[in-house]
Amino acid sequence: AAFVKKYPTASVWISPGQYGPFGSCGLDLKSCRMGYHVDGILPVGDPRNTADVPMPPWSNEFDMRTLYVSLPENAGPVSESAFLHKATNTLITTDAVVYVPDSPPPILRTYFDDETVSEPSFWPKSVLQAVFLPLRQQQQQQQPQKDLSEWPGYDAIQGRLIRAPILRAFADARSPDAVRTWVKSIPSMGRFDRILTAHFASPIAASADNFLDAFAYLEGPSDDPPISCQDWALLDSLNSFIGDNKLGAPVKFDFKAGCRPP
Repeated sequence: AAFVKKYPTASVWISPGQYGPFGSCGLDLKSCRMGYHVDGILPVGDPRNTADVPMPPWSNEFDMRTLYVSLPENAGPVSESAFLHKATNTLITTDAVVYVPDSPPPILRTYFDDETVSEPSFWPKSVLQAVFLPLRQQQQQQQPQKDLSEWPGYDAIQGRLIRAPILRAFADARSPDAVRTWVKSIPSMGRFDRILTAHFASPIAASADNFLDAFAYLEGPSDDPPISCQDWALLDSLNSFIGDNKLGAPVKFDFKAGCRPP
């Protein structure tokens, strides 16, 4: 809404399946109740496969693929749009992948004082809480590599292009086929050598192969990233709670298969 106010003449297009306290929108404009004007809904899947689908006025500059999964047991749909900016070979996503840098981004110093941000455990703990991995510590002298921190979960994901563990456990575990199809459609848009994403570090130097590698677990057991099985326990327990209390769709896929034993 803030961007719409800042740029009132902009053409506003959104992914389908928005829901929550700030508004809702289904697959068509008639269903939109977003609290600001919406000019169009991004088409699901490959827009070339849908005849006469309305397209944004900037679609000659961007190709796009939209994931949309609506499971009746869930509170709302899962949706994400990825865009390829052809002129700059740039893939633009929101949550699809993340790259965790080795130090906190400067913007955090606008929220916290320098002493807090500089504290050695500040960044690892912030990352682990953001991706829903447990705050499990291990003494550095117990670490097999001397350059690792005392936070094994953080070391497992730092410096890698990954799928955020929380999305792997909640979204991909419930609709692996739809996510897999969407992931494989991304390289078909064309070549890219960097990714813009909404969280952690951005832009990221990464290719289509790197993007696919981040979802390798969808093709079978994988220990990349090398997250310990015990560090999946938090998300596993949350999935069990959701299932036991019928708060969402059932888990259909073992999202942690191949994890490293303790």
